[in-house]
Amino acid sequence: MSCCNIRAQAFAGALLAAVATAPAWGQSDYPSRNVTIIVSVSPGSQADMFARLIADQLSTRLGKPVIVENRPGGGQVVGGAAAAKANADGHTLFHGNLSGLIISPQLRNPQPYNTPKDFTPITLTFSGPSVLVVDPKLPIKDVKELIAYAKANPGKLNYGSHGAGSFTHVSTEMFKGITGTDMVHIPFSGGGPLTVGFLSGQVQVVIFDLVSVRAHVESGKARVIAQVGDQRSPLYPDVPLLSETLDPALATDFWMGMVAPAGTPPAVIARLNKEITEIVNIPNIKATGEAASMSPAPMPVKAFGDKLAKEWALWGKVIKDRNIQVR
Repeated sequence: MSCCNIRAQAFAGALLAAVATAPAWGQSDYPSRNVTIIVSVSPGSQADMFARLIADQLSTRLGKPVIVENRPGGGQVVGGAAAAKANADGHTLFHGNLSGLIISPQLRNPQPYNTPKDFTPITLTFSGPSVLVVDPKLPIKDVKELIAYAKANPGKLNYGSHGAGSFTHVSTEMFKGITGTDMVHIPFSGGGPLTVGFLSGQVQVVIFDLVSVRAHVESGKARVIAQVGDQRSPLYPDVPLLSETLDPALATDFWMGMVAPAGTPPAVIARLNKEITEIVNIPNIKATGEAASMSPAPMPVKAFGDKLAKEWALWGKVIKDRNIQVR
């Protein structure tokens, strides 16, 4: 064998070995620049707060700055649409909640994005239960009594929400559809105005998060008659879940999750899933979440993808069946 052939074979062997042992793209080359996490809400909101906690830790772990960019508006679809159209290289992520990822886009025509198709799941980040609260001046102490009262007084009870198309709006419409009750929707522009509206008597029925209403429950200004979620909160161990007393479809928490544009490389998604799963369980971050009645809830990529598809179908059906529209 000639010297040239020996050298050629040696070079070819070395090249094959290098290719075989080289890390997949997305493991060694990612990230190559700053990473942006888009949130579709204003600074200071829950999705924004948790995105910033994650971004701070992720910057250290990835070795590049991770920046949170607020793009509120359009019932949270402005930020979601921008994220869906971004390059699928892992440098743009979207931290959205149940409203922004599932409910709001299905209330718009044309639909700005289809989450199961236009995004690649990374992981759920935080999840928490809610409570169904009534005005304590009403003769209502449980869900059965609420249903009976609403049926005996159709259109006379007002229920409040965080805004048209919000989780509290659509989930209460689901409750109305399941129970055959008639209550009037009064939308508010966020949690603060909603609380004021409830305490003033403008609305008598509201789905609240546990933290914002707890002091009012303890002072006797609000009465919890049910929990909304998939497991009872330790704060109200004796208060049943709506899914226990009415319908399993009501076993839904309010949650947040991280996604990337569809087509983002699997190696990048796997890396982000691993890092974010560890980050949300860091003791001080976990404690911050639990103080806001939101617990870390990371899950494997496929499990989160299955959840997105299931909830997209579930809430889409509620929106269609209840003819919910946002004007």
